[in-house]
Amino acid sequence: MLILITAAVVTGLLFARKLSSSGFDKLARILSLAVLAGEILQDILLIRDGGNFIEFLPLHLCNLGIFVNIIASFTRGKISSFFAEISLILIMPGALGALLFPDWNYRPFWSYLPLLCFLTHTLLLFIPLLFFTRKRSRVSFGHFWYSYLFLAVVVPPLYLFDKKAGTNYLFLMYPPKSSPLEWVLHITGDKLYLFGVFVLLTLVLAIEYALYSGVQKIIRR
Repeated sequence: MLILITAAVVTGLLFARKLSSSGFDKLARILSLAVLAGEILQDILLIRDGGNFIEFLPLHLCNLGIFVNIIASFTRGKISSFFAEISLILIMPGALGALLFPDWNYRPFWSYLPLLCFLTHTLLLFIPLLFFTRKRSRVSFGHFWYSYLFLAVVVPPLYLFDKKAGTNYLFLMYPPKSSPLEWVLHITGDKLYLFGVFVLLTLVLAIEYALYSGVQKIIRR
C-alpha cells in the first residue's frame, strides 16, 4: 500500500502542475470535500457495526485536518495561506504517521475500514503537498508559531473533553501502540508524557521548516 500511495501522490502532483489556477482550485476543493465524505461514510459504517458514536467524532489530528484543508481550499489570501501551512506542517506528518503506524489494521485488508482509511489519509498527505507545489503555502521560519497557535486553540478543550468523556482524541491521554508516541511514553513516563510530546513536536517542526526552507531556496535558484 505504501508503494501504491507513493506512486499515486507523485502522479497526482505531476498532473496538478499542468492545471490552471481555476483548475487547481476546483481540484483542491473536490479532494478536500471527498475526504470529508469518506470520513462520514466510515463513521456511519462503524456506528452501524455497533461502534460508540462518541469515539468517532472528528477530533483527531487527521480529522481536524479535513476542516483545515476545506478552509484552505475555499478561502483566499492570508487565511488560505495560514491553513495551507498548518496542513503541510502539522496535518501531513500526522497523516504520514497514521499510514506508517496504522491503527486500523485489526480489520481484514479488503474490509471497508482499511480501504477508507488508506484513501482518506493518502488525500490528507496529497492535499498539503498540492498546496505547497502551487505556492499556496509559503513556508518560513517566521511562521514557526503557526502550529503552536493552532494547537493552543484546539488542545485545551480536547484535553478537557478527553478527561470527561474517557476518550483519547489527539492521543492526549495515552499513545497508540507501536508508534513514536509510545516511545515518548517509555522515556518520559505518564506524568511527563505531554511534555515529551511537546518536545517531539518541536523537533519535528524544526526539521520540517529547515527542510521546506531549503527546498524553496533551491527552487528559487
